[in-house]
Amino acid sequence: AETQLSGVTGFRIEALADPSMVKSGPGRARNGNFDLTDLRVDAHESGKPANSTRLTLRRPMATFEQPGLLIRYAIDNNPKTGWAVDPQFGKNHTAVFHLDKPLTSKTGSTLTFTLAFNGNNKHNIGRLRISLSTTAGTLPLDGDGVPETIRTLLGKTAPDRSAAEAKLLLKWYRERDSEWQRLHKEVTDHLAKAPKPNVTKVMVCTEGAKPLRHHSQGADFFPETYFLARGDTNHKRGVANQGFLQILPRAPDGAAHWKAASPEGSALSYRRTALANWITDTEHGAGHLLARTIVNRLWQHHFHVGLVSTPNDFGKQGSPPTHPELLDWLATQLIAHKWHLKPIHKLIMTSRTYRQSSTVNTRQARVDPENQLLSRYPAKRLEAEAIRDSMLTISGVLDSTMYGPGTLDASQKRRSIYFMVKRSKLIPMMQLFDSPEPLASVGSRPTTIIAPQALLFMNNPQVRQYATGFAKRLEPTAKESVILAVSKGYWLALGRPPTSDERADSVEFISQQERLHRPDNPQSGRLNALIDFCQVLFSMNDFIYIR
Repeated sequence: AETQLSGVTGFRIEALADPSMVKSGPGRARNGNFDLTDLRVDAHESGKPANSTRLTLRRPMATFEQPGLLIRYAIDNNPKTGWAVDPQFGKNHTAVFHLDKPLTSKTGSTLTFTLAFNGNNKHNIGRLRISLSTTAGTLPLDGDGVPETIRTLLGKTAPDRSAAEAKLLLKWYRERDSEWQRLHKEVTDHLAKAPKPNVTKVMVCTEGAKPLRHHSQGADFFPETYFLARGDTNHKRGVANQGFLQILPRAPDGAAHWKAASPEGSALSYRRTALANWITDTEHGAGHLLARTIVNRLWQHHFHVGLVSTPNDFGKQGSPPTHPELLDWLATQLIAHKWHLKPIHKLIMTSRTYRQSSTVNTRQARVDPENQLLSRYPAKRLEAEAIRDSMLTISGVLDSTMYGPGTLDASQKRRSIYFMVKRSKLIPMMQLFDSPEPLASVGSRPTTIIAPQALLFMNNPQVRQYATGFAKRLEPTAKESVILAVSKGYWLALGRPPTSDERADSVEFISQQERLHRPDNPQSGRLNALIDFCQVLFSMNDFIYIR
């Protein structure tokens, strides 16, 4: 350390606590302790040949001493004794040492501090701070010294300080300003109240991740895969190298065309990267088949049935495409848009075919009874998740919070995608509307029509709760006009206005239900009637079918 101070009378050694250490230290030992067995200080005048003088330290004092390991042992020239602080861990500790005579120098001094920690393994000071003093008499154990750099800057006038020096000086000063300390404490106290995420331990089985052993035999990952005679692991017939389907277009250089070399030091084999390269290669790999498969599923999403009605089977055993040229053209559009799906969604939904009416024309039905020629829009039912989410949205009770864990609570208000799948506790509403089997690949969902579906809309408490929220949205309008409330209800639930007959029937229904509910509670007769009306809207085919 370099110093310009003259008349130095002693030193302060501080062992500072820090949360990065065990028990916050201040030592690096397993229990947070340290053991300073020897302290030596050498000095020579700055700017002159190094001819150091060992300074004599005396009258040591410390804020705390472990029984049997006292501060005076740090300067007794015995490597087997030292200063320690057990059991006062997690706090700062200070020691001061006086010089037998002041250190004077006209040109400044270069000081070399040597601290030895030979008492035990890892018993070092984790965060060390050293200060010097020119105070006569006994040195204080407490107090905040001024760093040498800051003391030098304080000796300069403002015009002589550079911008970097002014910034450094301001940083040092602000931490001593009472107003800054108050504001800083408010900030840190507020940050301490931040919600802590719930950390859940999960098992990850993949290359490059430390595996979780299940008391099984053999390696966690096998570097080689073998051809096995009749599946017997004891009869290996050569290594099975990574390969690709030969029936699809081949690259001139074979499998090497798609393989990726693993970077030096990587724990990954990069075989999955090779698979991704092959499956998206539109020149020599499976890219064209991939594009056809994807756009067929997009078409199926919008029209209920894909151009290939067997989305999981594009082979000879699957159904041939009804419009092969259209399938190929959509595939080329997907590739041209660099595999982005949204342009294809937009292309399909803005087409004249998608915007057709679903009304059945008798003459067209005779020619195209299965609607394979797409002579009309095929009315299709919403998925189970969309039906429930639509009721939540229209009722105004949807919790739009994103992310987080799933749940088995059927009454939860978040989107249905947050339902956890557990085979022994499936969600009844999801099952009634053909939620897919979670243990098998489902290329297209079945659409069943069964009586319990209608009974759910009529009797399920959750549907009644959603209808209550919906009715509360209509109640202010109903106070002005029941007719306007009916129209608003149709727009919110079905996306269209009511016909004249539907409007008249709805107004009469609300009036009738209001009379039925009034004897029980005159104040809530209108609201209960609106709830009944909203539940009827939920029960209509138009609510769960896209036409």
